[in-house]
Amino acid sequence: MDFAFKQRFFPLFVVTLCLATLLIASLCVIGQGFQPSDDALRHVAKVVSGKNWSDILLVRSEITMDSHPGWHAVLTGVQRLFAMEKDDLLVFSIIFLFLLFAFVPLFYFQRPEAWLMALLIMVLFSFGPLFRTFYGRPFIFSIFVTVLFCFLWKRIKDEKKPWIEVIGYAIAAALSTWIHGTWYLLSLPLAALFLARQWRVFWLMSSATAVGVAVGACLTGKPVAFLYQMVFHALEAFDSHLLQRQLVSEFQPFAGAPIVIVVVTLVLLWQRLKGEDISKSLDNPVFFLAGLGWVMGFVAVRFWSDWGWPAMTVWLALELQRILEQGVKPFTLKRLSIVVAACLVLFLALTNDRGSRWTRNLGVPWPKMAEADHRPWLPDEGAYCIMLIWAYFTMSSTTIHTDRGGICWALNPSGCQRTI
Repeated sequence: MDFAFKQRFFPLFVVTLCLATLLIASLCVIGQGFQPSDDALRHVAKVVSGKNWSDILLVRSEITMDSHPGWHAVLTGVQRLFAMEKDDLLVFSIIFLFLLFAFVPLFYFQRPEAWLMALLIMVLFSFGPLFRTFYGRPFIFSIFVTVLFCFLWKRIKDEKKPWIEVIGYAIAAALSTWIHGTWYLLSLPLAALFLARQWRVFWLMSSATAVGVAVGACLTGKPVAFLYQMVFHALEAFDSHLLQRQLVSEFQPFAGAPIVIVVVTLVLLWQRLKGEDISKSLDNPVFFLAGLGWVMGFVAVRFWSDWGWPAMTVWLALELQRILEQGVKPFTLKRLSIVVAACLVLFLALTNDRGSRWTRNLGVPWPKMAEADHRPWLPDEGAYCIMLIWAYFTMSSTTIHTDRGGICWALNPSGCQRTI
């Protein structure tokens, strides 16, 4: 085969195969009947019902705005553009956010298969955080921004005038603020740059973050009130308990992900045994961000799952890419075999229903308006259904708010939408 032909089409074939693997795997997960059991349902229900949160939740007097205005605007736009039903909108939430996280890194790697290999390792040894990327919730957009940071910082460092990258990150920060709301946590990547002593990149990305947060807040219509409310929400969420176990599960500490630490150690030992200098692998913002997320995970697991874990996955993929570049030539049957094997094993590992992880909510007997026998259980127009258990509220949201026209009031243990 002509070398020029290989050079042109081989990388395209590899990227296409990786993209297809992730897309088909996500569709297979949905095809098994997967449905998240938490906030993705209430986001869809709110959009379809057209109601304000004050008509749905008992809210504190300090909470005056929607905490995720951007995500609800996106869902509203998609619903109107494609005339989607609530189930279609839920599928869109899951697929779009997962692929946003999983697709984009493929275009930053010289060896895209390294990203799939890193995901495979995480499926095997740290599945929980990866499972969360199928939740269809706006925090996944912040995970995407974390992953984007892991690639852009190096480009900003290497280029003399990295204005495209800086502006791109500012846009990502604005969208993250508008969609997810936790603008203050955009400081974590900046802290990683500070620890890595990347001063020029630190100031450029700090400026981009500040501009992005300001623009994102302005998109809400009430920037000052929104920024204040999100900080208030965070403080109250952690201040409304007597015992740590009373916090919502994602605010509780994690166990330290010991298997991931073992994997990282083995990668470093491999490099050391080959006589390589591992200082560059350790002294960089991506590794520092992963370390920050790991340490702060002992305060709340979300620091690990939403910031540390994505950064660690990118770090692992970059190290695997370096190993592949040293040991496998780019246009060979050996590389193609590795790509095919990585795609196949990741597909099987991700889509299998071990422990009913994808089918757990199938057959849950929630009342439906379509069933005549269920209708007496649902509130009539203008009536109220008060739920003290947040899980019951999220699981029944799409039924009560969109089918019947009644109102479901709930107590939210996270502290944002709660009256005490």
